[in-house]
Amino acid sequence: MKRILHYVLCAVLIFSLTACGTDGSPTKETGQATQTASKSEETFGLNETAVFTELKFTATEIKESDGDSFFTPDAGNTFIGIKFTVENISDEEQSVSSMLLFEGYVDDVKCDYSLSAACAFDGGTIDGSIAPGKKLIGWYALEVPQSWSNIELDVQSTWLSNNSAKFVFTK
Repeated sequence: MKRILHYVLCAVLIFSLTACGTDGSPTKETGQATQTASKSEETFGLNETAVFTELKFTATEIKESDGDSFFTPDAGNTFIGIKFTVENISDEEQSVSSMLLFEGYVDDVKCDYSLSAACAFDGGTIDGSIAPGKKLIGWYALEVPQSWSNIELDVQSTWLSNNSAKFVFTK
């Protein structure tokens, strides 16, 4: 009996994880049309929209900042903020997390989200829940070397997904 219960629980766990991570490759929305993004070659830039099954991600602005009187970057660094609009195109509430859904690289070096940098940009972060048909607008922020030339953000629509959209920004 224990063995059967063990197999049933394993099957349920595998099914649940598979169901959660089935968001397909993003498509690129251009005007009214969308086209399937090639996972290895397609990149997104400013004002381009990556469309997943449940969410749309659009990078609308990029800014550099030296911080404010309370939060400043380390010597030789600067804050970079990338403003995103995320739209829930599903029938259920969706969650967005800058820590779980975004992975940043600056000049091919891993760069984590910076809460200090996020405080330098008005308008809030890109974290929260979005009701069906609604949007979330906020900043994804990094602390990077002043000499940066290329930022890549790999964005997933769910933290269990194997598919991502690569947003690329150059100085």
